[in-house]
Parts: sequence; structure tokens; C-alpha cells
Amino acid sequence: MAYYKLVRDISCKDITKLIKRTQPEIVILSMSALTACTIFPFIFIRLANDQTLTAFVNAVITSAMLLCFIFVYKTRKVNPASLVMSIFVMAAVIIHIKMQGSSSIYWFYPSMIIVYYLSSEKIAVSICTVSMMIIFALLHSLISTVDFLIICVTILLTNIFSFIIFHSYNETQTQLRLLATTDSLTQAGNRRALDRSLSELILSQQRQEYIMCLILLDLDHFKKINDQHGHAIGDEILVAISQLIVKNTRVLDSFYRYGGEEFIIMPLKVDLESAAVIAENLRGIIQNNPYPAAVKVTISLGVAQYQPGESSEDWISRADAALYDAKSTGRNKVCLAN
Repeated sequence: MAYYKLVRDISCKDITKLIKRTQPEIVILSMSALTACTIFPFIFIRLANDQTLTAFVNAVITSAMLLCFIFVYKTRKVNPASLVMSIFVMAAVIIHIKMQGSSSIYWFYPSMIIVYYLSSEKIAVSICTVSMMIIFALLHSLISTVDFLIICVTILLTNIFSFIIFHSYNETQTQLRLLATTDSLTQAGNRRALDRSLSELILSQQRQEYIMCLILLDLDHFKKINDQHGHAIGDEILVAISQLIVKNTRVLDSFYRYGGEEFIIMPLKVDLESAAVIAENLRGIIQNNPYPAAVKVTISLGVAQYQPGESSEDWISRADAALYDAKSTGRNKVCLAN
């Protein structure tokens, strides 16, 4: 049929792009397509049973899900689509119950799960609670007291269980994201987080250019520290330096462990001169701070301002070249990239 052909053509048009999509995008695309494909046959079932108005509602639901699929596929905007889809699904269930009576109540149970998956906890609780109240009011005079109580209890339990399950799921996801993007020793962002942040920054530069800088710092003679005092002391020093950097930079500034004893700081929207001041301030603070085993620690820093059109690798490479200059000309200093 034409509808299925359209969905198939859209989903097969560029399979490589679909593979690269984020998980929330894939979920919305899958749910909207599955919902539309599930509801679509009921249009003809209702028409065959002379239920023209219900068939029309099913056609509206199918069209809305298809439009949601196209919107997310084209724009990749998940949040507005998730909210609209949650409200629309619940509204469609309520309309069905109003038109078809208690036989349509079975659609409400999976709909609650969909809403909890798509929306934040507060929004999901609000949508499901309001929907329950409306449905209870609709069913109260249509069915027996016993059936009404059974439906109320099962709906309420499904709502509570959905909240508990997805609350636990969201907390687990938050912890997993933190583990996946945080260096376990220093609690700075790791390379995965750095790569993602750089990609997002460069993409934002393509929409609206603004000044941004990158500071690459490296501990001087850190291998010697490890060799003389042991890796445990070396780890304590890395942690201490990370804490100093966090304490002496702004909350909005990004901080990552680039590798070994190298770190990257990305001050938010500062020019090269301001970034150099930040770097020099950090150099002095780290040099004068006491460390375990009375180890003397200094750092060398390279600072590079982003140049429109360059890749993240080129940007870091210029900062690394400036860092090399600082290392090769005596260490414990700040050098700026060309």
C-alpha cells in the first residue's frame, strides 16, 4: 500500500545516516513508525464495520505518527517530537474510549509506558495523571462498579510501576553516561567527552561564529616523578592538579584529561589574550601548591584560539605545537599558538 511504501522509502533512503543517529532519535523513529503501522489496518477494519468516525480518528493518528517520523528524520529534533507524541497518544486513547467505550481501555496501558519512556518523569507523571482522571470520569457510568474498580487499580498500578521502573532506568543511564565520559582517577572529562564536546563546538561555529580557545597543559618531568616516587604518588599529584584546575576555573569552563599527564581546558568564549591569562594563573597556582612527598611540580601550557573552518584535530595540533615550544624553551611557561 502507498503508506507502507512511503515509510519503506523514507527508512531506506539513506541507511548510513540512520545508523549514525542517536538512540533517542532511533527510539522516536521506531515508535512512530510502529504505532502508525499498527493503527493503519484499523482504518479499514472500522470502515468495514461502518464506524466512519472511528476510522477517521485512526487515520488522523496514523498521519500524525507519520508526520512525527518525517519531522525527526529530517530535523533530528527529539525533545519537541517526544512531548507532542506523548500528549497526542494519550489524547487519541481518551478519544477512542469516549467513542468506543471500555473496550478501548487496553490501549491505555502501553500508552503509559510510551509516555514514561519518551518524557521526563515530571511531564510523564502529569500527562498520565490527568489522563487517568479523565478516563475514570468517562468509564464511571459505563461499566459495573467491580469492573470499574479493577480498571482503576490496574491502571494505577501500571502507572506506579512505570514510574518506578523508568526512574530506576533514568538513574542508571545517568550513572552510565557519567562513567562513560569521566576519567576515573581525576574526575575530569575523558577523551570520549572531549571528542563529543569539540564536535558540538565546531558544529555550533558553523551556525554562529564566536571566539573560543583551548588550553593544553602537560606536567613537566612527570615520568621522573613516577620513577623516583612511585605511581601512587604520581596519581595523587594528578588528582591534586585536577582539583586545583576545577577550583580555579569557571563552572562553565570545560576540563578534560587528554592522556597520561596531559589535560585540556576550554574556557567559555574567551579570546587568546584572556585564555593566556587563565593559563598563566594556573601555571603559578600549580607551581606554588604543596604536593605529596614534597614533590615540586610545574606545568607547561600551549594556548590556541579556534580558527574558522579548521577541524578539532588541527585545533589541538596547534595547541600541541605551542606546548612543544613551551617545553623546548625551558618548561614551566605558557606559549601561544600562531
